[in-house]
Amino acid sequence: MSSPRAKKTLYERLTSSVPLLVTVIVHVILIIVAGAFVVQEQILKPKKKFEAAAATESTAQKQIEHRLQVARKSSASSSSSNPVSANRIYSTAEGALQLPEMPALPSMGAGGFGGFGGAAGIGVGTGGGMGGVGSTNLGGRGFMSMSFLGMTSQNVQKIAFVIDIGTDLMDIRKGGFLAFNIIREQIMQLVGTMPPSAEFGVVLFENGNWGNPGRVAPFRTELMPANVAGKEEFFAWLAPINTSASRTGVSSISNPRRWTPKPLPNAGLDDKLQIPDWTRALHLALEMQPDTVYIITGSQGSLRRRASDAEIARRKRAYDERVEALKKEGVTDYKAAMAARSRAFAKARQELDEINKKLVAQGKQPLVIRYPERIFEKDFQAELKKLGYSIKLDTTGWTTKDGKTVPWINNDPWERVSFTEVYNHVSRLQNALVPKKAAINIFLFVGPGQEPKDQMENLGKVASRNSGRFELLTTKRLEEIKRRAAEEAAKR
Repeated sequence: MSSPRAKKTLYERLTSSVPLLVTVIVHVILIIVAGAFVVQEQILKPKKKFEAAAATESTAQKQIEHRLQVARKSSASSSSSNPVSANRIYSTAEGALQLPEMPALPSMGAGGFGGFGGAAGIGVGTGGGMGGVGSTNLGGRGFMSMSFLGMTSQNVQKIAFVIDIGTDLMDIRKGGFLAFNIIREQIMQLVGTMPPSAEFGVVLFENGNWGNPGRVAPFRTELMPANVAGKEEFFAWLAPINTSASRTGVSSISNPRRWTPKPLPNAGLDDKLQIPDWTRALHLALEMQPDTVYIITGSQGSLRRRASDAEIARRKRAYDERVEALKKEGVTDYKAAMAARSRAFAKARQELDEINKKLVAQGKQPLVIRYPERIFEKDFQAELKKLGYSIKLDTTGWTTKDGKTVPWINNDPWERVSFTEVYNHVSRLQNALVPKKAAINIFLFVGPGQEPKDQMENLGKVASRNSGRFELLTTKRLEEIKRRAAEEAAKR
């Protein structure tokens, strides 16, 4: 009789099941992989939909949009020196309207400010790359990856530009007319590359004088589709701005649109606060409800609020005391002295206007100023001398008995306010006007070697608090960006 079989140990039982266990694990893994594939293809992946075309869309319009799509796909071969023009796109569509050629950027050659700028005609772009100057690349769902002046933004569909066109931006410290000429060119090139599915808006502004707010002038008060017609209209509108020293800023815009801020009674805005002019322009830009904003400004501006009655009274006493003290210095009629001062600066400005006419006739850029007092600052006088001209200040009727000029005595009712109020103001505008917070990017335009630390910090905080970026901008940097873009285009 055989002996009973020995009972298996725990180790023997576990090891004998290994093949089965491995088989089970492999099957589980395969099931998981298959399930993930099904979810990806059938659930997560958007289903194709067929939509009826708009009833008003003609065959010619379809052909035009098809040409735009083809041109965008082949944009690697296009550049700022070889743009796809509106004419070329429209004329190849059977039965399409024949449009006039797009206007060229202002030429600063004969009869203009020769030798410092001007570009070939900027055609309507196709959504392709423009190197470091300005470029767009189409992403999913109609969004773009866009680069403007070296600053890249992702997932852009609706963009607004807020641009300083005041004389500060064209001062000789910042590059003169050349500076704005390059900025205008880059905006045109970027808008030219936008696909028709994108929308854009442009708000121009200039800083005010002597406590008065500056003017704000939009291209339109709403975003415009980046189609051929919209681009053509925009180019024609922007091209003549700041091309003459006799008409600068908003005055150089043909029939500027009037704009009144949308009332926001529940936004918590301080209506007694005098805000920087770029924030007023930003208000209009945010009314358009963009997803991305680019601001170019020559300064951070200032915030002011009317002083208290007690402070205003104190200033008035100080003013009267100073006027009385001037009588001992031989200035018996202060108002008459200030009138003579005004005439002297007006005379200096007229002389500068005559010099500018001669400079333009010589093919040189004119000298732009915001205040006539600028003429007599050291660097401006040096520039005049270098060009072979001089302007002397007429001090007749406004000097003391010692021959010193009588100073202007400030007696305004305003007091400075901390820049932190701008952070709150912009935040309230965002909450009141934009369904989804817009990214606000800011360029501060400065002269060579200028690094205004307080302004850099303040504007940098505005940008970072609004999901944007801040960068300094100079004429040298603009020229470098333009040069790199031309080199990249030449390689294609």
